[in-house]
Amino acid sequence: MRKASWIVAIASVVFTLGVIVPACAQAQNVSKTETAGKYSITLKVLPAESFSGPKAEMVRDSGAKAVEVNSPEQPNHHLVAFLKENNKPVEKAKVEISYREGSSGKWTKLPVVQMHEAGKGLDTTHFGNNVKMPPGNYEVQVTVNGGAPAMFQITLL
Repeated sequence: MRKASWIVAIASVVFTLGVIVPACAQAQNVSKTETAGKYSITLKVLPAESFSGPKAEMVRDSGAKAVEVNSPEQPNHHLVAFLKENNKPVEKAKVEISYREGSSGKWTKLPVVQMHEAGKGLDTTHFGNNVKMPPGNYEVQVTVNGGAPAMFQITLL
């Protein structure tokens, strides 16, 4: 019986290390929604996305310069906010996004690009940029048109 118990234990460890741990390591997509004034704000953290080239995923509409996937900044995430007003996507707004690691770190202001998904139209408009964010706990603050900020707490693995 002892040998069978060891085999089951080893099989469990192999399964955990081979299946569950890699799945967690790849779980970098975060989506949280908060309300600020008349806006519903969905904050998303996705893998970094391209803005140029024949297979660009995003189209820059206005705002800050887009941080490219292969730039010296080495972004690993696409930190963006999707806005809705009266359940309709907001296509024009002045959006400010700041983030900090932990709850007492220094705030970093993200250069915000207004963009939409290539080939999918302005209904996919969102605001943010590619950014390098190491694993950890973060607070993110999103302000729309100078109103009260929406606060988000996220964890990146």
